[in-house]
Amino acid sequence: MLAKQRAVTGVLASNPASTDVKIEKFSVTVAGQPLLDDATLELNVGTRYGFIGQNGSGKTNVLNAIALREIPVPDHIDMYHLHAEAEPTERTAVEAVVDHVTEEIARLEAAQDLIIETSGVEDERLEAISDRLAELDPDTFEFEARKILAGLGFSNKTVPMERATKDMSGGWRMRVSLAKALFAAPTLLLLDEPTNHLDLESCVWLEEHLSHYKKCLLVVSHSQDFLNTVCNKIVWLHDRDLKYYGGNYATFCTQVEAEEKIQLKLYEKQQADMAKLADYVEANHANGKAKSAASKDKVLTKIKSEAVAKPKLRENTFTFEFPDCDKLPSPVLPFDGVCFAYSGERADYLYEDLDIGVDCDSRIALVGPNGCGKSTLLKLMAGELRPTKGDVKPHPSLLIGRYNQHSAEQLDPEKTVFGFFKSAYPNSPTFKRTDEFWRAWLDRFGLTTKMQNTKIGCLSDGQKSRIVFAMINMRNPNLLLLDEPTNHLDVEAIDGLANAIKKFNGGVVLVSHDFRLIDQVADQIWVCENKKVTVWKGTIREYKTKLAKAMGYSHI
Repeated sequence: MLAKQRAVTGVLASNPASTDVKIEKFSVTVAGQPLLDDATLELNVGTRYGFIGQNGSGKTNVLNAIALREIPVPDHIDMYHLHAEAEPTERTAVEAVVDHVTEEIARLEAAQDLIIETSGVEDERLEAISDRLAELDPDTFEFEARKILAGLGFSNKTVPMERATKDMSGGWRMRVSLAKALFAAPTLLLLDEPTNHLDLESCVWLEEHLSHYKKCLLVVSHSQDFLNTVCNKIVWLHDRDLKYYGGNYATFCTQVEAEEKIQLKLYEKQQADMAKLADYVEANHANGKAKSAASKDKVLTKIKSEAVAKPKLRENTFTFEFPDCDKLPSPVLPFDGVCFAYSGERADYLYEDLDIGVDCDSRIALVGPNGCGKSTLLKLMAGELRPTKGDVKPHPSLLIGRYNQHSAEQLDPEKTVFGFFKSAYPNSPTFKRTDEFWRAWLDRFGLTTKMQNTKIGCLSDGQKSRIVFAMINMRNPNLLLLDEPTNHLDVEAIDGLANAIKKFNGGVVLVSHDFRLIDQVADQIWVCENKKVTVWKGTIREYKTKLAKAMGYSHI
């Protein structure tokens, strides 16, 4: 739907035969709303760009516009755009990955033949195509595909590489799609939140793999760890423009902070100068010195016309707080000899004889390899699953705030945000919420008046996540169970979520692939592995180091 509503313009300003791309006058409008206005897009081989911007600023639309060649990206530049799961078919994970590159070889050979036929063998574009074909060696396809799939968590203990994609969950098919992208290693690789369906171990592997990408990478990511490890340039979509900064995300933050200080000093100096001149004009008018006053008034008018606007400092628009809750006495959520298997069979136990407990003071992060059951454990805590054996006995006054990767699916895409909340929480004869209440409530979660009046289906995934947190707060929970809450939030919004969790006076159990969020909010790390839950004695950074060393990486 959004593709039909998107209008894109741009002019190729680089050599049509080059593998570097420069597009000038790049504009993107969606449903009449401008996202980019005469920006310049630069994509150079050897550069790994981290693409950042606030939720709803247009990052995904820009990636889509590039991938669909709605701007004049030369045809000889091969691309892969990670944005959707692999198709559910009879093909195995390995076959699906290899199939894509086989199709790419056929496409390149056809392009090569067409160029020779229409332009002759001297055409500069043939060199890039020839180099690309030379690096695609069918003899190594299966070995390389298996290596990448293993790095992304496929194994006989989790999901075998020989399993048909039709028998995989959406999350695992997304990993197949990511494996296709990495295996293809195109000239231009476009990744939209590639870590969203990965565990911490796979995130470490992916960071290492992409940090050596020699071609051109443009990646949207909310993970500061990922942006710092992988990227050597940052593209900031801000004020309908693309701004470029050398270095990783940490360097970007330092550079922008310095820019803001300079802009603020200039703004404050101009404001002081204008105030001084205004006082002078007023005093001379009062003293009958009209000529002098008029002269200074002209100067004041000129300064005002050339004055810089007050700088828009980088700010977090997600600064809500969870409401204070009633703290319940222990035990709040005890597990007594809990065993669980989806089949109900002991041979399939994910967990066996768990004796653990969560209280209103808990700050727990669940970690562990793919398939170990982190999300399953959260579902047992939430009462969404019943133990195969043993008991989970929540306190009778326990109120749970639940966030998972499918939370946004409960939202009605045809309703505006404002209309959805009014219908989801109707007034009763004894309790009424005014329109003003709802406007103020939604504004707390960075949902501006414009967003409130927009249909939910037209919002970005990050904006939908904010709606879910606004709904969680309506429950006034005393325990938060959060499964990958950062997946669609922008980088600054994650800090807002972290601050809200830190101020919350109830309990928190968290599953996240975002090392920085865990580092900020978790007091305990629980490792889910081998059917047990054990407490990690170190920090999450030490756990990341352990994972890296186990994979042979010493520098992380």
